[in-house]
Amino acid sequence: MSTLKRNIIITIMIITVLIATAITLIIVNVSAISDPYKNELGFDQSTFVGQWPFTAESMVIRCDEINDKSIVSIITLSGERYILNADSNTDIDKPPMKTLSAKDTIWRDTETDTETDKNYLSPADAKVSKDDIIDAGLKLCTKA
Repeated sequence: MSTLKRNIIITIMIITVLIATAITLIIVNVSAISDPYKNELGFDQSTFVGQWPFTAESMVIRCDEINDKSIVSIITLSGERYILNADSNTDIDKPPMKTLSAKDTIWRDTETDTETDKNYLSPADAKVSKDDIIDAGLKLCTKA
């Protein structure tokens, strides 16, 4: 066997070992790679423990640490994003989000005995409390 052929075979073997080592390191350490979705979770009305305040039966709840605040938001099946526990979208790097308000149809009205009772409630009081959802979302918060 000539020296050139032997050097080529040795080079191919070294490259193969390096590639195999790199792949092994990636596989072994894949859990150490940041999961961008570990701070969000799908919830649905039938399995959620607590009061479900939405007209949709399921959605994604997420929590982000933004400027040392835990911001809980929801993502609807149609892709709309709403912040539940802050006044405005403070993270310009994220997709645009709206603050959930009483006029949003995704937020369920409270059930009242009469229409008169409902008329005496303030807009926020006429909606189902979102506290249980916010509490569930806060459990998802992770430091970025």
